[in-house]
Amino acid sequence: MNDQKLRVAFIEPVGGHGGMDYYDVGLCAALGNEGVDVTLYTCDETAVNPQHPFKTSYTYQSIYGSDPTWRRGLRYLYGTLKTLYHAKANHAQISHFHFFHIGPLEFCNIFLAWLIRLKVIVTAHDIESFVSQLSSPVLTRWVYRLATHVITHNALSKQQLATIAQIPERKITIIPHGNYLHALRPLPSLQAARVRLNLPQDANILLFFGQIKEVKGLDILLQAMPALLQQVPNTYLIIAGRVWKDDFAKYEKIIQQNQIEPYCRTYIHYIPNEEVATFYAAADLVVLPYRKIYQSGVLLMAMSYCKPVLASDLDAMKQIIEHDQTGFLFPNGSVAALSATLVRLLMDKERLYQIARLGFEYIQKEHGWDTIGQQTIACYQQAMAHAKNGR
Repeated sequence: MNDQKLRVAFIEPVGGHGGMDYYDVGLCAALGNEGVDVTLYTCDETAVNPQHPFKTSYTYQSIYGSDPTWRRGLRYLYGTLKTLYHAKANHAQISHFHFFHIGPLEFCNIFLAWLIRLKVIVTAHDIESFVSQLSSPVLTRWVYRLATHVITHNALSKQQLATIAQIPERKITIIPHGNYLHALRPLPSLQAARVRLNLPQDANILLFFGQIKEVKGLDILLQAMPALLQQVPNTYLIIAGRVWKDDFAKYEKIIQQNQIEPYCRTYIHYIPNEEVATFYAAADLVVLPYRKIYQSGVLLMAMSYCKPVLASDLDAMKQIIEHDQTGFLFPNGSVAALSATLVRLLMDKERLYQIARLGFEYIQKEHGWDTIGQQTIACYQQAMAHAKNGR
């Protein structure tokens, strides 16, 4: 056994249940390619190709579904105990957790890892849950105090998390979210995708993809549709994703009030991995009218699929999109500006295709997993060095 080899327990229970497997595989493979002995601990809904340069252990069994919450919670805790026992037996030095929110189960994970003296790295994927206090403020502060080091995906997230969790910014490292090029299924042709989704071949197709929640601004896009249809009548909007802490009935009401039912195609459920490519292939433009966001996986996926993106001009979006260079931006919350921008873009398809290509080149270069893997290893090494100087 090479005692100098870095061993990492990559603990991420969501996995294929919620689309986190794209990220998990990208980063674990990058770490493995750099010589790290990494094991992904995840749920039984995750499918991982055994050819990847890392190990996978499905320690979280039946933690999702319709069983009572208490029963699934106990299974989750049992999965964590199995995970940490296996990690310790495998001589892991680092435990790397990934959180979208923090509640009692997440706190238990961190506390138990800390208790058995693993170095704890936390990647905070969704700062919004902390800002809006969907996460417990007390548990959030304790989790980040126990963590050896924290990773966020951009400067805005770092600043917000430092304030909310009351931790020094020197404890937080910015590492970008990687692209999805490693995980994409081949795109069907535009024609085949539109046949599959029963869409006109000659139409303009807009795509709103991903979780449907209030901060995503779907209502802004729906309110922009009537003015758009007056000038570009052959336009359809695909809405694909499941609702999260929101009520789709209010969006249906907007659709009915504006009499745009014939132009909206809704798929209000989780879109399985094998169906995702069809939605992107059918689209001319992906629209992200978010009111507030700290990181968008949909943005990165759209650009990885070489699809042009129109997004609200939030700081997190502007860190990836340069207007009219790698994508398009409109003033946050402005229905009129969104309508006008959509009209302009759909009337210049050639420009859409040019920007899509530039966006793809950007995401390939600036969000490549090899670089992200190296940055993550540097973060691990920093955590190890910190440990040598005292806990």
